[in-house]
Amino acid sequence: MGISERQFDLIQEAAKLLMEDIRLTLEEAINLITTCIKIELVKRNVTMETLNASSLSDRTAFTRAIVHNVQQKIIENPNWRAKNLAASIEKFYKVLHKSWIQNSI
Repeated sequence: MGISERQFDLIQEAAKLLMEDIRLTLEEAINLITTCIKIELVKRNVTMETLNASSLSDRTAFTRAIVHNVQQKIIENPNWRAKNLAASIEKFYKVLHKSWIQNSI
């Protein structure tokens, strides 16, 4: 999976949120996000390049799926608990989604 510099920066920004709110290490956060992205790309049979060229609604659906998968992985791991998981996940979603919203304007 080839990712652009913008996508890499986005993953790092999202990982920082998970580090702060869920208390993951940087490596855990990046691995969690990239694993969820890879799984969703395979599931949808798309690449990041085709996804970047797709409609905003397709990108939004993809982002929501990633966020949902990350949330499920956090819930499944007893070592990764946040006091307010819903608020943490909402911030995480906004970070991931903001880049594609700005890119489509």
